[in-house]
Parts: sequence; C-alpha cells; structure tokens
Amino acid sequence: MKEFIGNFLACIVICWIFAFFFLGLIVEKMWALIIFIAFVLAVFITVFIKQESRIEELEKKVEKLLDKQD
Repeated sequence: MKEFIGNFLACIVICWIFAFFFLGLIVEKMWALIIFIAFVLAVFITVFIKQESRIEELEKKVEKLLDKQD
C-alpha cells in the first residue's frame, strides 16, 4: 500500500507539471482530471512493480530448485 501511495503522489506531481506546461486553461476542472489520470497511472505502475518482484522471487525459487537437482 505504501508503494501505491508513493506512486500515486509521484503521478500527481508529474500530471501537474504536464498540465502546467501543456494544458493551460483548456480544462475548467483540471484538478479532477489530473487526480483521475494520476490514479490510473499509479495503479498501472504499482501492478507492474508487483509483477516484477513476483517474477524475481520465482526466478530465485527456480534457481534454488535447479541447484538442488545438481
């Protein structure tokens, strides 16, 4: 959960920077759009990070099993 909150806050900052430079005053309720986009990005990033850690754990387990066979 801590990873998700960290990713979410980082995505909000990135979205705000992007909005400041590129969106300007196009969207009236820009904050809601930014928070929604940041939430979606944070979900994707967190899922990919979790998958990566699970794959690394599985690789370590497979290496241990292969070492035991030798």
